Amino acid sequence: MPKYKLPVKAVLIKRNQITLQNPPYVVLKEVNQAGAVLLRQLFKKKNDWEKRNNKNYILWATLDLRYQDRTTKQNNSVWVLVEAIWSSMEKDPPTEEEKYTLYLDLLDAYADKVVNRITGEKRPVHISEANSIEGARFIDGLLYHLSTMCDLDYNTQSDVMDVLHQWHQDRGTYENDPVDYAILESTTLRPEEEWRERRRVSDASGQGGDIERAHIVSRGSDAADIEKAWNWIALTHEEHMLQHRIGWDDFLLIYPHLRGRVDRARRLAGKLDLEFKREQLAIEYKPENLAMEALNE
Repeated sequence: MPKYKLPVKAVLIKRNQITLQNPPYVVLKEVNQAGAVLLRQLFKKKNDWEKRNNKNYILWATLDLRYQDRTTKQNNSVWVLVEAIWSSMEKDPPTEEEKYTLYLDLLDAYADKVVNRITGEKRPVHISEANSIEGARFIDGLLYHLSTMCDLDYNTQSDVMDVLHQWHQDRGTYENDPVDYAILESTTLRPEEEWRERRRVSDASGQGGDIERAHIVSRGSDAADIEKAWNWIALTHEEHMLQHRIGWDDFLLIYPHLRGRVDRARRLAGKLDLEFKREQLAIEYKPENLAMEALNE
């Protein structure tokens, strides 16, 4: 079944008593004008078919939602990283007030900004109100801070590594990796200099030191996409050489949290694996597919 990418937020509404006749339902809310237009087209097409055929139709579609509410894992990760940053600065654990004050300072430094409706000035987006993209970009900033300004003890390093691996897994599920973009909404990719500045530790192991820009799809395989940020991955020199020796499939057996990023780069470069090709060929694009018609108008 095709996936339809809509710039919307989705909220599951549960009824007091859930039955087959009284199921839960999902409310979609557009996040921009493009999302509003797309939703209107989708349901207008459904309504037109129902009028012409004098019967009700059900839309069967899988929605690949780009902007979702920030996840519980993202929220937890933020506070683990805030405490890790505090522990690199102070000997004693923070009080709740001290931790929140540091969090506010880090928001000012690394969070995405929105316009304050009262003053007209920009303010940082709190993790409690962030969507999944904004949450990921804030976590990227916190990890950058840790890699450039903090000296962590062994126990804290272990906590940060857990967050790093989970963060990479989450990023791999997005249609576009938010940290690849300087301006996500306009699909402006980060230039190489800015990308290198942000990538101070290996995406594979979390180690610092001599970090190299490795290409997921090689120049010989796809020269056109060689210089796009979504095709880059940060590795140590030793990891980079290992990947060249054993190839991506075996490399991902060692570092499975990178699979989403590697698979996405292959798709964006048009280098589809056999399983993905089979799935695509199995999709039947029929005129009666209402959602496909609506999205293609």
